[in-house]
Amino acid sequence: MERLKSAVPADIRRAVGEGTARDLPSTTSLLLDFFDGVPLFHQVISELTDPELALCRKDKGRAVELKGRGNACFSKREFEQALGFYSQALRYVPISSDGNYEILVPTLYVNRASTMHKLGLLKQCLRDCNRAISVSSNYAKAWYRRGMVNASLKKYSSAIHDLKVALSMEVTSSGKSNIEQELKLILLKHRNVNEVGRSSSDCQDAGLPHTAEPHKVVLECASTPNKGRGMMSLNVISPASLIHVEDPLAAIIIKSCRETHCHYCFSEAPADVVFCPLCTIPVYCSKECQEQAVGDISWNQDTSLEFNSHHLVDNAKLGLTSTRCKTSNSKQIAEHMHECGGAHWAAVLPADIVLAGRVMAQYIDKRLLTGKSSAISGPNLDLVHHYDIDSPTSKLESHIYAIVLLLCLQKYYRSDLSWREESLSQLVLLICQIKVNSIAIVHMKSVDGGQELTESKGYSTASDAVMCSVEQIRVAQAIYMSGSLFNHSCRPNVHTYFHSRTLFLRSTEYIESGSPLELSYGPQAGEMDLLERQKSLQENYKFSCRCSSCSELNLSDLVIDSFCCPRSFCLGAVSESTCYRSEENFVHVSLNGSAVCKLSLPDVSKVDEDMEKVGKLFFRNDDADLKIDPGYCMSCRSQLDLSSVVATLDRAASKINRFKELIVIDDVSEVLITNALQSLEQIKKLRHPYSKALAQAEDKIAEAFAKVGDQEQARKHCEASIKILEKLYHPKHIAIAHELIKLISIKLCMGDKAGAAATVTRAEAIFLLYYGPDVQRVLPYIDALKIAVSG
Repeated sequence: MERLKSAVPADIRRAVGEGTARDLPSTTSLLLDFFDGVPLFHQVISELTDPELALCRKDKGRAVELKGRGNACFSKREFEQALGFYSQALRYVPISSDGNYEILVPTLYVNRASTMHKLGLLKQCLRDCNRAISVSSNYAKAWYRRGMVNASLKKYSSAIHDLKVALSMEVTSSGKSNIEQELKLILLKHRNVNEVGRSSSDCQDAGLPHTAEPHKVVLECASTPNKGRGMMSLNVISPASLIHVEDPLAAIIIKSCRETHCHYCFSEAPADVVFCPLCTIPVYCSKECQEQAVGDISWNQDTSLEFNSHHLVDNAKLGLTSTRCKTSNSKQIAEHMHECGGAHWAAVLPADIVLAGRVMAQYIDKRLLTGKSSAISGPNLDLVHHYDIDSPTSKLESHIYAIVLLLCLQKYYRSDLSWREESLSQLVLLICQIKVNSIAIVHMKSVDGGQELTESKGYSTASDAVMCSVEQIRVAQAIYMSGSLFNHSCRPNVHTYFHSRTLFLRSTEYIESGSPLELSYGPQAGEMDLLERQKSLQENYKFSCRCSSCSELNLSDLVIDSFCCPRSFCLGAVSESTCYRSEENFVHVSLNGSAVCKLSLPDVSKVDEDMEKVGKLFFRNDDADLKIDPGYCMSCRSQLDLSSVVATLDRAASKINRFKELIVIDDVSEVLITNALQSLEQIKKLRHPYSKALAQAEDKIAEAFAKVGDQEQARKHCEASIKILEKLYHPKHIAIAHELIKLISIKLCMGDKAGAAATVTRAEAIFLLYYGPDVQRVLPYIDALKIAVSG
């Protein structure tokens, strides 16, 4: 795209950059007419849409080669490598009515199943056997392998049935003899054995049913002077109440998760991934997710997935059918279908552009299904776009991507429909709407010790010394039409979480009738200071926040990145920011030279006792006079040499980071530990006691000590980090609960099950406030922790 951008002449750049949404019909036509005469543009479109040039084509030769490499690894008992090769072979194998192609698919499934059987991945092995049988029901090896894995799962009746079917199909005498011997052994084991039931679904996110909760909250979209339209409740809402549940209009996986997560439900991809039958781009955790994304594919002799140069994909010929969305009474168009056909533009263009393409394709497909195939303009989403205040560079990029995307869609739909002149203008606005309104889908993941904790239900020896932690993984982005109407607050009263691709909103505090319902778009008070929050929201969402935390100066904003006063026993903070300017009872804050907000000074009695002491030092006089000058204590006005302090802190932080890195590779010494602790002491002397940098340093030291097995030191520093974060957030904030998970794992390693149990109870109480009955589904490791502390 950079090549196209640089080819645009200055006069067109100016017209696009200075134009508004009203000018889009003329500016899009102007740019399209210019590109029509540029050979480079036609080359780019050809590279993106020509099946002969596509990088995502199926390739039988490549599949056969990968299968051979997998066989070689299997023979050498390199099972993990073999698993990878068999999976990649399945990715590239084309599906055709030709018999040789058909037998390759079930063969690969059985080979991968055998590999997973060797690796102990029994459920995944069983699923691959089922897939092989569904493709070729008379394939003896598939029945044999399924019988063997059923025996490993102690499903002896099923194993006996499968092996008898395999025996009836086997044609070689040696094969029959082998099956007969296995049958005899299993018949002996079958006596008086309780068998395990089968799961009804292969989808990785289909385990626990969602807890049905009555929706008693009545919501209303209303306008406010400061924030425009937003959602509010017409009745009183109790803490932990489920407020809203919604499936997305469209969703797309982010590029960094393409190989690791299912492209439909966004769960972590299992070992037995399923691939798109039409291209090599997406992976799915199950056949169910594949069918939701691509459509229901018929595996019969009349089904052909070969491409036609006159029409990239013939839906009728393929036997594809649209499937239903998880939301009742709503239809889901197969979202990936228009991205196949041999073209690879969906793998090359940015995720938000591909998401715009999915919204557009859904709009087109729905019109085609209802017989409205003429005069396509584009979806008119009732969402803000902020096009007029976009930068000239952003406007030009939106124009170029809209033109490219429209031509890619036209290449797929061909003569099925006609396009209005305003289609391009609508697509530019759609891209802008997605940039402003799309919501990041995040899943919770237990890292470091989390996997061991889930599997072993706890730690029993010093060698198990790891510190379990939890992090949010951004896996996808999506458009939620109603969810987009909730405004942002840096101290939200609504918590957002996801199961699969479904959005859940839950209250985190008591909310009065008529009060706004606000969630966080990312930045929160306590996590970032005011300036960072404003900068992030301005860059990503084009607005200056006017929430309560941004209209009244928070004490956390003053201390989060501040330094200690050079005078001993003074809790005043020293800021290095030049963006604060105090005047009478207000503090003016500026960003990049322009005013951001005019803040009123807070009532310091509304914070906890320790923070109140700090606040009273800042606001010493009755007139609430506050002086914020870089390098000077806000309380006693003592001066600090900022350049020297910053240099010292950088060196100290570097030593702590180095300590943590060497711990990972088991290269640690007493000298290294001493240096790290001395660096921490330096940070304590120079940073304010409630600064986030100090909390992070304590956390890193705790993690390092946990890894070397000194759990008492790990506990001490972990608790110190949590104490600081409680001042920056509040004791019942979800960030505190995630930190408590670390403390629980440390106490378990110490053998302090009573202390760990008390901390689990505290963490679970916070999680229940944010997730309600969905805690077990969203955070499955909580149950593992409860079992560990009670064992």
